[in-house]
Amino acid sequence: MFRTLLLPLLALALVGCGAEKAHDDESLQKSMSGAPAGGEANMRTVELSSAAGGRMFRMDLYVPPNPGPNLHRAVILIHGGGWVSGDRTSMEPIAYVLAEDGFLSATTDYAHAQPGQLWPAQLEDVRAAVRYIRSHAEELKIDPTRIAAAGISAGGHLSMFLGVSDDKKNAVSSSVQAVGSISGILDLNLPLTPEGERYKIVQQLLGEGSTVDVAARKKASPINFATKSSAPVFFIQGKQDPLVPPDQSEKAMARLKALGVDCKMVMVDGMGHGLDVSVNSQRAALDELASWLKSKLEAEKAH
Repeated sequence: MFRTLLLPLLALALVGCGAEKAHDDESLQKSMSGAPAGGEANMRTVELSSAAGGRMFRMDLYVPPNPGPNLHRAVILIHGGGWVSGDRTSMEPIAYVLAEDGFLSATTDYAHAQPGQLWPAQLEDVRAAVRYIRSHAEELKIDPTRIAAAGISAGGHLSMFLGVSDDKKNAVSSSVQAVGSISGILDLNLPLTPEGERYKIVQQLLGEGSTVDVAARKKASPINFATKSSAPVFFIQGKQDPLVPPDQSEKAMARLKALGVDCKMVMVDGMGHGLDVSVNSQRAALDELASWLKSKLEAEKAH
């Protein structure tokens, strides 16, 4: 049984001590095997390190249980928590669903926003995760030219940034070829709901004082970097989201379509903020995302 996935925009009580610094260059430090939990896919954990700041963070790799003749498609899964809380384990239910559907799923941690690791530390971490997956493509039996990112809430924001930008290191790209945004926060200058605004997560991400920094929010909004060559985007949005107004996804989709970017949206009745794979309507939306990703990430034959 998959455990319920409920990702509130943030849980301030989870903002932990010992949060980690952002990094630039990553290297594999160690690999730990893990027995499958809730499915047949195999999971193992890798630790990435920062050559610049020394911060360590982890990524869990969920390997498809039945390798076929084709290279796997890979999906980086990015958790929510308003950039200030949460961790990769909250994406485990989605990771198992996608792995059992043939994807190499990778759930990654990233720096919690706080003094010393404000924006763009979070983006630097998830870019490092993509570069790790891409540089280990042969070992992981994936196609390095067909990698997606999908995330919830703040994770949707980071996923879209991976689809509209690139930051190569040692000639390894951090860009992805398809994006899934679930309850994503995509334009930081658009208000959240009154309940969402209560937590002041954007202010914490950017280190704002009492005055809203419109220019900084614009630079930290992925929708403002989209071009006609940006990665296609699949939106999943709950109609009853209490934290992020559903029209934020609708406005982002309209802007992408105006640029000529391929995108699709599923609005889910009864869905709040986040995605619960045990709810039929939400699982159906995830399955539709998986089918869409397959169509956008055409697998190459393994040699």
